[in-house]
Amino acid sequence: MAMSISGSSYSSSTTSGGFTINGLGDGTDWTDLIEACVEAESYDLEQYEADLEEAETICDLLEALDEELVDLAGTLQGYDEMDEFLSYSVSTTGEGEVAASLEDGAEEGNYNLVVNQLAKKDIWISEGLSYSSTDDEIISANSSITLTYAGEDIKLDVTAGTTLQDLVDQINSDPDCDDKISASVISDGSNYYLKLTGEDTGADNSIVLTDMAAIDGYAAGSFSNTQAAQNAQLKVDGFPSDANTWIERSSNSVDDVIDGMTLTLNATTDSDGVNIGVSYDTDSMVETIEEFVSQVNQVLYDLLDVTGAFADVDDEDDENVYIKNATMDLVYSSVKSALTSAGLGFLYYDSDTGEGDLFTSLSSVGITTDSTEGSSTYGQLEIDYDELEEALAEDPEAVALLFAASGEAKTDSSDMRVISTISGLTGAGEFDVEYTISGGTITSATIDGVDMYIDGNTLLAGSDSDANGLYLEISDLTDGSYSSTVTIKQGKIGQLADLCSSLTDVSTGSIPLLAASYEDLTTKLENEIYNEEARLDSYQTSLERKYSALDTMLSYYSNLETQLETTTASLSTD
Repeated sequence: MAMSISGSSYSSSTTSGGFTINGLGDGTDWTDLIEACVEAESYDLEQYEADLEEAETICDLLEALDEELVDLAGTLQGYDEMDEFLSYSVSTTGEGEVAASLEDGAEEGNYNLVVNQLAKKDIWISEGLSYSSTDDEIISANSSITLTYAGEDIKLDVTAGTTLQDLVDQINSDPDCDDKISASVISDGSNYYLKLTGEDTGADNSIVLTDMAAIDGYAAGSFSNTQAAQNAQLKVDGFPSDANTWIERSSNSVDDVIDGMTLTLNATTDSDGVNIGVSYDTDSMVETIEEFVSQVNQVLYDLLDVTGAFADVDDEDDENVYIKNATMDLVYSSVKSALTSAGLGFLYYDSDTGEGDLFTSLSSVGITTDSTEGSSTYGQLEIDYDELEEALAEDPEAVALLFAASGEAKTDSSDMRVISTISGLTGAGEFDVEYTISGGTITSATIDGVDMYIDGNTLLAGSDSDANGLYLEISDLTDGSYSSTVTIKQGKIGQLADLCSSLTDVSTGSIPLLAASYEDLTTKLENEIYNEEARLDSYQTSLERKYSALDTMLSYYSNLETQLETTTASLSTD
């Protein structure tokens, strides 16, 4: 009976030196004959070993391909939504009064901005108390001073002999003053003055000299408020409309007035203000599309390469291993289908009605497959830059949707509104919704024939539907039976990312399942090799016994022949 020991290698049970074959019979070299017989019987073993080497190579190829698809899915998920794919540029008029930078959530548009005043810090200078040197003693008795910042009292104990520079250093090193008040010395060229500055701009961040009597010579008018704390004041697109009312912010960096934009106010403007324009950065969008095409093309090339699509069938010296399996053909076909078909949830554009999506497939924006056999880019995507630039010029947002739509949903009925979908749960595509209203109440509703949950005038697709999580609202509850179509979009980037994730799923993915089958094959072949090695070892032992016995017999008769010849010769002499 053949043995099956997974992962084990066979160790010969033949005992070295157990048989001695001298070849004394008729001069035959039995050892070479035995080795030749064993070698002749080894054709199955050699085939098993060759098959094992090929299966192990295919396992390595599938592992590398699986990792490549997993990496591609992760990369694509980094820009498979509109806010990740779209790029914008911003421009401003004027002479630098306002600078603008864009963040997530920016949208195309134009804005007018009038800046009435900048936010400022509170500054107090001891114009009524001047000193000839920073080493002048300004406090002659142990005492304290109290400053108030943004409504919070800060008390500092001071000692006799404190100089101007000492007080500056004490204020700057006191933790209670940290991020609130800083002190410095300012000079007019002849004398020195104490300067106190609030750390933050804004009207609420003012300094009050609550108790400064410890400073020698201090009087109510000793310090001047040379700059009062104030808010920035601005209008956006004429809002607020009242001439004396302004949008106020405590900082000159304003990030909550225009969505996705941070404004840096550098100077006031005249009443005409400055204009800020936000437009699509189509150059950056082209770069993103180029990155997508490049990454996809590498996968397309590798899928063709591992199946031998580029191999020369007439090259007999080609020792490369290829995966000749129908599963790989299906994997390649699924990727190509995702790249060449219309986007999920996209409807072809009807120029007569203006309904549908302007761009529904990659080919509609100039991205096609090179089908020329023998071409260096055979099977890969090619970009027609003239067509792509034309599409971007016509409608950059429509191009972005083709690539990065993620759950954008709409219905063809004015009586139905899409409330929400659930990212990662609600599938993309086109769905038929039918519902019946009786007595002003929705009595039944289905989506693609699957019952929906009804709650008042809202409908929810359940987990048994591909549209799981789709939430709809019906506005007209007039009795009758109704139907409408809901489309939920997914761009090509997200579609391909999901496909890569599906193909590499450890439980159901085509690549891991195929790899598992080859791993099972390697185990089977290892067992076959083990059993075949055991058979050949047994066969060799049998031959050694047989030829050893034959050699012994031939030796016996050879010796007997010699004895007979000797005896005969002796008798002839007598």
